[in-house]
Amino acid sequence: MGNRKKTEEVGIRGLQSISDLEVDIMNIVWEKKQITVREVHEILLKKEIAKKDKGFIPYTTVMSTMSNLAVRGFLIQNNNSKTYIYSAALDNKELTKSIISTVAEKLLN
Repeated sequence: MGNRKKTEEVGIRGLQSISDLEVDIMNIVWEKKQITVREVHEILLKKEIAKKDKGFIPYTTVMSTMSNLAVRGFLIQNNNSKTYIYSAALDNKELTKSIISTVAEKLLN
């Protein structure tokens, strides 16, 4: 994952701790409140189709990214049914504070 593109929107340039894909996913989850991986994937595909004609994001990439966001405490993964339902564990401000805190710790160590 060392070559993943980092966003300029959150964090400090060169030290961001969340990728563009992770930001896109979080924005979708914040908007929809509760959502499945398949629904997120479909939304991302619609955005990609509008921009380009090849190289679309695989479903498994979205699935693993959302799972990682849950492990990191950014998403809540409800696995009470066959299909996992995700919701945000943090709002946008809380996520930004978490990232800034992480960056500050890296800078001070």
